[in-house]
Amino acid sequence: MHLIWFRQDLRVSDHSALSQAVTAANDANQPLMALFIITPEQHKKHNESVVKLDFIIAHVVDLIGRLQHLNISSLVKIVPDYAAIPEVFESLIKDLSVKHIFWTKDYLINEQKRDFAVEQICHLQQVSVHTSEPHYLLPPQSISKQDGGMYHVFTPYKNNFLKVLQANYAGPLKAPEKINKPATVSTETEPLKSTWQNTLWPVGEQAAHQRIKSFLINSDYDKYRDYPAIEGSSRLSPYLAIGVITARQCLAHALKVQGESAFTSTWVSELIWRDFYHDLICWYPRLVKHQTFKAGAVDDWYYNPKIYSAWQTGQTGFPIIDAGMRQLQQQHWMHNRVRMLTASFLTKLCLHDWRLGERHFMEQLLDADFASNNGGWQWSSATGCDAAPYFRIFNPTTQSQKFDKNGDYIRQFVPELKDLSAKEIHCPNLAQRKACGYPEPIIEYKQARENALNWFKSGH
Repeated sequence: MHLIWFRQDLRVSDHSALSQAVTAANDANQPLMALFIITPEQHKKHNESVVKLDFIIAHVVDLIGRLQHLNISSLVKIVPDYAAIPEVFESLIKDLSVKHIFWTKDYLINEQKRDFAVEQICHLQQVSVHTSEPHYLLPPQSISKQDGGMYHVFTPYKNNFLKVLQANYAGPLKAPEKINKPATVSTETEPLKSTWQNTLWPVGEQAAHQRIKSFLINSDYDKYRDYPAIEGSSRLSPYLAIGVITARQCLAHALKVQGESAFTSTWVSELIWRDFYHDLICWYPRLVKHQTFKAGAVDDWYYNPKIYSAWQTGQTGFPIIDAGMRQLQQQHWMHNRVRMLTASFLTKLCLHDWRLGERHFMEQLLDADFASNNGGWQWSSATGCDAAPYFRIFNPTTQSQKFDKNGDYIRQFVPELKDLSAKEIHCPNLAQRKACGYPEPIIEYKQARENALNWFKSGH
C-alpha cells in the first residue's frame, strides 16, 4: 500500500507529491490511499480562525470526491493536535501494510517537528518517505545574494527571482492518471460533513480556477487594486492559503492572457511577495516565535484596552478604519489597502504591539497565512524586513478620501454613515456623529502622529 498525506495542499492538479505517489503506485501495481488528519486544537494553538477550519473541511470533503475518480480511497482521522499524529501513522502503517508515504514539505517550526516525528516512526517501521516542495513559484531558499544570504529588500529579491523563474519556468503539473489497482482494504474513518455556505468563496479547484480566469479577463488590476469598493483584486488568497490552487497555476493563467509580460506584471509581483515572506521564515525561524526581524526594533509598546477593543470592533471613529475592521468581522477577509491602513493605525498612531494585530488577524482571516500575515504586520510597524519606515504613517482621512472617494466602501460596512455626502463621510463632524450614533475619534490624528514620531525617534 502507498499512502499520500494531504495537508495544506488540497487539490489534484499541480501537485508534485500526488503525481509522484500515483506514478510510484502504478509502477509497483499497488493501491494508493489518501490521508487527511484534522487537528482542531492545533488550529486554536496557532490562533487560526474557526472559519478557516470550516473552509478546509469543505475542501477535504470536495477533494475526497475528486480522488474517487482517480481510484484513490480516502481516510479521515480527527485528533486534537500534532502530538497525536505519530500514533495515527504507527497504526496505519501496521493495519494497511504501508511501504511508501508521500507528502508536501512544510517549513514552519511546529510542522517540521510534526513531520520529523512521523519520519522517525516510518524509519522504525522501514517505510520510505517521499517529500515534495510546497506550492510557491520557486522552491524555498532558491534566491540568495552573492554572499549566500537572504535578501533583506524586496526589489532586488524580485529582480533576481524573476531571472531564475523565467529561466526555469516549466508550467504547473497536470492532474495525474488514475490508479490502476484501487484499494480494497477497509479501515475506520471519521465521518466528515461540510456546512460551508459562504457564496463569496465557493468550494473547489474548479471554482478557484474560474475565479482566476474571470479576474484576469475582466480586471484592470493596476488601476483598481487599491480601491476597496471596487472588485479590483483577485480574492484568491483563501484558496492559495490552503493550497486549493498554486501560485504556479496563477502565473500560468496570467501567461495565457497576457503573454510574457505577465512575468513583470504588478499582480505577479504580489505573488512574489508571498514567496519573499515565506523565504524569510525559512531563513530566519525566529520569526515564527514572534520575534522582530530588525534587531533593536521598538519592543516596549503601549497598551490601552479601550483603544484596542475599539480597533477590533470597528469603533475607532475613523470611518475607513472601522469599515475595514467590520469587513474583517463579517467576511473574514479584508482588502489589502485597508489591511495596511488598519495595521498602521494600530501600531503607529495608537502605538500598540504589532503582535496584537497579527494575532487578531490570524483569529479572523479566512486566508490566514502565517508568513504573509507576520511579514505584513512587521512591515506596517517598522519592525520587519524591508519595512515601511517609522515616519511613513498613513493618514486615515486622506487615505479614505483618495481610495474611497465616494464613500461606497464605508457605506457598505459602516451603514450608520450611509446618508452623509461623499465629502462628509470621511470625517463626520460632532453633530453628525451624535445624530447617527457613530463614535468620536479615539485619537487626535495630528497629535498621535507627532507622538509616534517622537516615540520612534527616542528608540522605544
